[in-house]
Amino acid sequence: MKRSLRRQIERKIYQTWTSKDRMDRGTVGVALLFPKDAFADAPTWTPGPGFGALNNESVSNSAFIRDNGDGTETIVVGGIGPAQRPGRDGGVWTEEEVWTVTAPVEAFDGCGVGNSVQGITSMMDEPDAVIHREPYAGHPLEALETYWENFEKAWGFQPEGELRFEGGWPFGEGREWAYLVCHPGSYHDEGNEVVLLDRVARLADLFGAEVRVYPYNLQKRQINGPLGDTLRRTYIRNVKNAPALRK
Repeated sequence: MKRSLRRQIERKIYQTWTSKDRMDRGTVGVALLFPKDAFADAPTWTPGPGFGALNNESVSNSAFIRDNGDGTETIVVGGIGPAQRPGRDGGVWTEEEVWTVTAPVEAFDGCGVGNSVQGITSMMDEPDAVIHREPYAGHPLEALETYWENFEKAWGFQPEGELRFEGGWPFGEGREWAYLVCHPGSYHDEGNEVVLLDRVARLADLFGAEVRVYPYNLQKRQINGPLGDTLRRTYIRNVKNAPALRK
């Protein structure tokens, strides 16, 4: 597998060496698509029937939304800390909480939970919002988020799932994946195709992942393929420092 992968990476990278811009040279994207049982040991939790992912449909999802069918939605997020809006509820707020908020669909328009779940605190200003708050410490969401934080520290990435971009589901529907980018011309210490091959081959072997390699388009100055320049990328500089991958 490693020999075949090397050939794929070398073929995709070769065309970039004709570029006069060193920032383009050696750029390539690699997607790892994981089997369904790759993260079977990870904790899972859902607020109840009808809830789906608020933003990213993956095993690491920790924010949930449900259409209640009556013109309202319910959103559940955890880890809401006092730094967001301390004391705005009329009392002392010192510890992180789990928030369950039910309100008319249009009432959520300005809270920005699609970008940051902390925006849920702005729902305090919505008179029609019903907000239930409970301690985050000891909640299943705390265990779930702690697991994936530790996973990322150990491996250098978190698995992603279905991405909701404009125009539908461009990648990852029904599968967990990671998108690694090699960009040796960067001002950062990105590594090169040798480092990329080593990290990808090990991750693919350990997690049983399928590998897809995408070339860099010199005209468009972006990586070709369904993932393009998505922000859901992991740079090789992060993966190469993961303790679990060190020789």
